[in-house]
Amino acid sequence: MIKVLGNLFGFLLLLIGLLLFPLNEVLFGIGVILLGLLLISPTSRFLTRQFPQKKWIQPILFLGISTVIIVCMASFGRKIYYDSEPSLSEVAQNLSIHPIQTVRLKNEMNYAYLEKGTGPVVVLLHGFPDMASTWDETITNLSKDYRVIAPFLRGYYPTDISSKDDYSVKSVAEDIVLLLDQLGIDKFTIVGQDWGASVAQCVGNLAEDRIYKIVSVAIPHPTCLIPTPSLAIAGRHFFMFGTGDYGVRYARKNDFDYIDRLYQRWSPDYTNYKESCNPIIETFKYPNRLEAALGYYRSFASETDENRTFYNQIPNLPIYFMVGENDEIATPDVIERMKKQMPKGSKTTVFENAGHFLHREIFPQFIKELRHFIETDITE
Repeated sequence: MIKVLGNLFGFLLLLIGLLLFPLNEVLFGIGVILLGLLLISPTSRFLTRQFPQKKWIQPILFLGISTVIIVCMASFGRKIYYDSEPSLSEVAQNLSIHPIQTVRLKNEMNYAYLEKGTGPVVVLLHGFPDMASTWDETITNLSKDYRVIAPFLRGYYPTDISSKDDYSVKSVAEDIVLLLDQLGIDKFTIVGQDWGASVAQCVGNLAEDRIYKIVSVAIPHPTCLIPTPSLAIAGRHFFMFGTGDYGVRYARKNDFDYIDRLYQRWSPDYTNYKESCNPIIETFKYPNRLEAALGYYRSFASETDENRTFYNQIPNLPIYFMVGENDEIATPDVIERMKKQMPKGSKTTVFENAGHFLHREIFPQFIKELRHFIETDITE
């Protein structure tokens, strides 16, 4: 019986070890495979023949390799980069080419945002792993005709970290409504990418009568996301980041190598992704900033049923869903549901040779489509 259980556990470890390779955990994978090999019968017989008088070799090898793996897993991703974060005045010029302003909201959070231009208001919301400066080129273009507001979302430097570790989409959407109230803005168009798209759709439920149109980049409305194996694979980072401390350490290890890999996976044609990736990684080195950014995933994993019901409401507003063909979420079913379920005046476009970061990868096509949608009369 013990031999059977040993073989089963050994084969399980072999399987786990093999699964670690696609996660780029080669060394851990090799270690776990070695543990599995030590437990299965062929290895036991080989060691018994080679060392007939030393029956302790197999358990000692197993304990030794296990100890090394445990120590390595316990220590990775614990590097401390900075003990404190710099003041905004010290790094402002490195965060964006546009002026950064700050305001204290009624919920007691200090919010930082980019603002430029005059005219009708367009609000730009960034996602993960990103920050407001991701919209620099878009702001430069739109500010010729619009007043453009691009906040650094809750938890992202230099906006305040939530004192309650609350990063639910609804709470962040409430921040945006409060910010616009504070700035005296009544009517606006809202554009979001990644988490920013989810927040934009939620703002549509909070302030539907104040919004002209919604543009959702890369992320569809939640009612269009039906659980499938392909969707689970595309969203596997949710499982990693939703684990709390382990997800934070995994993202931080090897100088944030996983953040680089996310950019490459989500936007394989984005050759200059480091221009976006490096600045946000630098802010993730500040104390608790990475934890805050991943708080969006932790909050998603523990959302209340009431919030989920709220998210599933579809604002009665024109919604433009823009997605790259190489983005893993751009499955035919998701795209078809967006076309069928969104309100009158909505639109869906799949962009060729592009992935998750359309506004950075194919800016000329992106801004042309964005402007046309914003400027077209909704009665058409």
